[in-house]
Amino acid sequence: MTDLKESRNKINEIDSELAALFEQRMHTVREIIRYKSQNGLPVLDSSREEENRQRNAEKIQDETLKEYFLKWYQNTMDISKQYQKDLLKKED
Repeated sequence: MTDLKESRNKINEIDSELAALFEQRMHTVREIIRYKSQNGLPVLDSSREEENRQRNAEKIQDETLKEYFLKWYQNTMDISKQYQKDLLKKED
């Protein structure tokens, strides 16, 4: 069994990577909402959202984690949609 400190250090490293990826994702979301705004598209594209959920869930190899991944991923998409809505409000 690994040392608690070592495991916490691994979590800290992973969290740093997640923070950087989150920032990259949200910058890309900002580009997407610009396009949607210019082309009169809605924030929500439910068919694409479901497609993304399924495609990404298939990447989870540990079946016991798939349910948790889907909750986490849905939360990520919800945050992205809220960010898009907030950006649109700022345009008005």
